[in-house]
Amino acid sequence: MVSSIRSNFSDETQETFVKLEFIHKNKIYKIYRTPQYERPKARGEGVTKNIADATIEYDDVVITKIKNVDEKVEEILGINAKQFKQIAMLAQGEFLKILFAESKDRTDVFRKIFETDIYNLITRRLNEKAKEQKENLQELKNSFVTNTANIIWENIPLICERISTKELNKLDIEEILVLLEKEIEKNIENYKKSEEDYNSLEKENKNLDEKITKQNDENQKIEKYQKLLEIKKELENKAVEISNKKELVEKNQKILAVVLPKEEKVILLEKEILKLNKELKKLEDDIKLGIEKEKTVKFKEEKIEILKKYLKEIDALKKEKDEIKNLIQKIEIINRGLLAKENSVKDYEKISKEYKTLNNQYIEEEEKFFKEQAGILAEKLEENKPCPVCGSIEHPNVAKKSENVFTKQELDLLKDKLEKKNLENQNIKNKITEIASKLDTLISDIPESKNDNFEVKKYFEEVKNKDLNITKKIEKQLLDIENIYQEITDLKFNLEKFDFDKFKNDFDEKVRKEKEQLIKAETLCKEFANQKNMKEADIKVAKKEYEKAYKSLGFKTEIEYRENTILEKDIKVINKEIENYNKDVTANKTMLSELEKIVKGKEKVDLTDAKNDLLEKQKELITKRKLQISLKGILDNNKRIYSLLNNNSKILLEKIEEFLIYEELSKAASGTISGKRRVEFEQYVQAAYFDMIIIEANKRFSKMTENRFYLVRKENAEKLTDKIGLDLEVIDNYNGKRRDVKSLSGGEAFKAALSLALGLSDIIQSYSGGVVIDTLFIDEGFGSLDTESREQAINTLNSLIDSNKLIGIISHVTELKERIDKKIVINKTADGSKIEIEV
Repeated sequence: MVSSIRSNFSDETQETFVKLEFIHKNKIYKIYRTPQYERPKARGEGVTKNIADATIEYDDVVITKIKNVDEKVEEILGINAKQFKQIAMLAQGEFLKILFAESKDRTDVFRKIFETDIYNLITRRLNEKAKEQKENLQELKNSFVTNTANIIWENIPLICERISTKELNKLDIEEILVLLEKEIEKNIENYKKSEEDYNSLEKENKNLDEKITKQNDENQKIEKYQKLLEIKKELENKAVEISNKKELVEKNQKILAVVLPKEEKVILLEKEILKLNKELKKLEDDIKLGIEKEKTVKFKEEKIEILKKYLKEIDALKKEKDEIKNLIQKIEIINRGLLAKENSVKDYEKISKEYKTLNNQYIEEEEKFFKEQAGILAEKLEENKPCPVCGSIEHPNVAKKSENVFTKQELDLLKDKLEKKNLENQNIKNKITEIASKLDTLISDIPESKNDNFEVKKYFEEVKNKDLNITKKIEKQLLDIENIYQEITDLKFNLEKFDFDKFKNDFDEKVRKEKEQLIKAETLCKEFANQKNMKEADIKVAKKEYEKAYKSLGFKTEIEYRENTILEKDIKVINKEIENYNKDVTANKTMLSELEKIVKGKEKVDLTDAKNDLLEKQKELITKRKLQISLKGILDNNKRIYSLLNNNSKILLEKIEEFLIYEELSKAASGTISGKRRVEFEQYVQAAYFDMIIIEANKRFSKMTENRFYLVRKENAEKLTDKIGLDLEVIDNYNGKRRDVKSLSGGEAFKAALSLALGLSDIIQSYSGGVVIDTLFIDEGFGSLDTESREQAINTLNSLIDSNKLIGIISHVTELKERIDKKIVINKTADGSKIEIEV
């Protein structure tokens, strides 16, 4: 497995790779491959997966990725890895495959080597064409059989019952067409007879129907004449009623002309007076409301003035509050500054104290240091030698060195610390001065600060109290404003959105409009009152004229008048009724006169039996019509199918001939012709190459077996259905018989496989389409040979070396190692396998 290529003895950080450099057709190729394996992470703990990869280099070209490299190698060699192993690699346990390979496996190898794919392509194309022809023929046969099944026969012929798509032939097609022609002749004859029967019955039905229609028309006229006589009698009975209605209409027309206008005038005046009363009532209510509003105007105007005053006051308070707010902010800044100053003073005092302590320590330590210098000099004084300070040669009182004295370096460090503390002290002092200056500037902006008794904290409390008092005043003032505003408007007050000038203008405009509406209402009220008085006078006169009018027509009271009066709409209805009556009388008289001439002396005839007879004949006619349509459908169907079959048969017969040609060619190329040897076209061509390979192989095989064995291509199959072409047999010259190559012993099989591989290599070199195999690798197999056979095999391989071929042998056989000059020896150790090259 590829995943197990990496050695378990290798360093974890070591890279695993295979690098191969080879020459092929005078061109150098370099291949570099790395398998997939796990390695430690570059950073952190754990392992990461090294991805498999490959590259190939030649000329100035570099190709990467495993798939691309594999495809390029296959293109260079002309064969794939499997085929290379079969040709150039006799692997341990697999070297016999080249000898025992099936025809199909050899076909795949030879196709690549000898470029015989064209013959396989021809076979495939012939098979495809035969299949295509068969499918097209099948469609035509299906169509022919389907159309044949749709023929409507009077008696179905035997051929139509047994016909099938698979067995359809030329004789069947011609027989069906002849039978169908005869069937169509019968169809035409049946249809013509049916048509004659139908036309005869249709004529009888038409005569009977006309007779019934004529008599039925006379019966209807007799019935109508009798009905008109009845209507005439009814009209004569209604004549008195119509006469009374005429008199009533004439009387009411006089009422309409004389009384009704007077009555309508009274009604109109009553309506106008009622309308005026309503208008007057509304105006009186508006006037009362206007007067009430006038009473509140003065009160609201006074409140508005108070509102104006309060708004000015609250504006002043708000301005004062804003000033106090700015002052409070300023005082808060001053307080923060005072606190910062106070803290800085404390820091200054603390650091000043630390500075003094440190300064005292420095002075003390410095003094000790200088004193110590005398002690250091005294240690070096010698009797009768001058002192470097005073020059004396006597040293009666020598200075002593003291303990715990700072060195010069320690003293310098203490001095640096003192200077830093002094600088820190000076910075705080400057900060205090800066804060004090800013505070003086801020305090001087407060006018009260000029008083002798001014204190910031006390003043801050006074200002906050003043701000609180102003806030309370604003809240109280705002509450008073809201109350006044609600008294005026009944609305909620919003100080932020309130515009007094707009509010005052809107109020004044509203008051002005209400005043105008009141004046208008008072004016209209007077005008409508005068109109009412005039209408009341007019109605008195109108009522007298109305009474005089209905009495002039003989009615004593208004009630009697109303009881005998018909409305105008009712008069129209009665007039319409009279008009219709007169029309009915005239029409009845006219129609009676016309029908009397026609029906005089005639009686009504019962047509029930005649109609029943006609109904039966119509049913019979429908039946005959259906039969006629059915026969016509059968005729049309059979004619249509005959046309389809006739056209289809011409193409079908041509396609049958064409298919037979392609089928024979396809079977011949595929090696499937019944009763003949089953050899495919490509295998037939490859067999010629194989024969040449066997000839070359036998040159070695006969030598290695002392002319006992010869390889031959198998010519006869065990079964007639088996395909042959590239199978092998062996001839044993000891008995002159053929037998299967699988019957050879292990050593004999190895010799045969080796000979076949060498013969294949020879033919490839001289005949193949660009495939060059200069190498042969043999993995084991020599162990199965006796000493003489091994010697024969080695001599055969040595002869190849002289022909510029590279032979690689993988073996553990000691005798074989001694015969090989150039060796790659693998030695196993506890630390893994090691390779040594021996030349």
